[in-house]
Amino acid sequence: MRRISLAALLALLPSAAAACAVCFGKATPATQGLFDGIWWGIIVLLSITMSMVGGIGWLLYKVERHRNKAEARG
Repeated sequence: MRRISLAALLALLPSAAAACAVCFGKATPATQGLFDGIWWGIIVLLSITMSMVGGIGWLLYKVERHRNKAEARG
C-alpha cells in the first residue's frame, strides 16, 4: 500500500521525482567543472571495470577452447 501511494504521489508531482542537476545538465558555471569531473570519473571507473570483466571472459574462453582441443586429441 505504501509503494502504491508513493508511486501515485510521484506521478502527480513529477518534479519531486526528477534527478539531480548533474543528470539534467543544469549545473551553474561555478560547479560545471565539478560535474564534469564526476562524469569523467564514472566513465573511467566503468571502462576499467568492463575491461577487466572482458579480459577475464576472454581468458576463460581461451582456456576452455585449449582444454577442449586437448581432450579431442586424446
